[in-house]
Amino acid sequence: MAIDNGRNDGGNGHKGDQAKGSALFEVIQGIDFERRELVGKRQGSGDFDLVKDNGGKDRCYACTLCERTCPVDCIDIGYTASDPMLGSAIAAPEDAAPPVDMKLFDPIIAGIRSGSGLVEALHATQEAYGFLPRPALEGIADQMNLPLSRIYGVASFYGQFRLKPVGKHVIEVCLGTACHVRGAPLVVEAFSQELEIPVGGTTPDGLFTLQTVNCLGACALAPVVRLGTDETVGRLGPNEARRLVRRLRKQEVRA
Repeated sequence: MAIDNGRNDGGNGHKGDQAKGSALFEVIQGIDFERRELVGKRQGSGDFDLVKDNGGKDRCYACTLCERTCPVDCIDIGYTASDPMLGSAIAAPEDAAPPVDMKLFDPIIAGIRSGSGLVEALHATQEAYGFLPRPALEGIADQMNLPLSRIYGVASFYGQFRLKPVGKHVIEVCLGTACHVRGAPLVVEAFSQELEIPVGGTTPDGLFTLQTVNCLGACALAPVVRLGTDETVGRLGPNEARRLVRRLRKQEVRA
């Protein structure tokens, strides 16, 4: 099988002629890999134009991979209040987020100082607040001496972490293989219609949040739904899903 290596040297293998015509050649000429610094270019900072998708939206998810792999350590990703994507994703103060009681954060600080890792600290924070509020993420970054962007990158990578407040009742519908073939997508649609919110949304009254998960480990009871962290309901059809929401609403009214 022939491989087109992009060379235009007539097959004589003049590597220099090929390299000078490539964009990569132009880039690496400005990097001193031994000293890990730029050569012949002034240092500076500013906003970069992110690669956009077909819909015109930024495709950057703040994974911080570019920052961690930059050969000259010239990339430093940080939060700015003018950034609508990152600002809303980590619940900036101007968002409609509930007040954060930082007293709940004291045990987490103590855990970090005693040697707990980042993921452990994020789990403890979510258990304390129900989600990961921005002031807590800033506190973790400060205690661990890490950029906020790196904390956010880890928190947004794992699906079990929530960056926005959730409702009193978190409804998680399993979409694993067993649940899917037994009608779980119809159950999700029933919940969405009854609650009038999309998957990932929270009702305006703050009572319900609808989410989907890949597996709940109860395939024999498919389709399976989990309420919060305590209750699992099996063999739930669309009609049962609607009745479940109505029952929970009635309980809230009586309470």
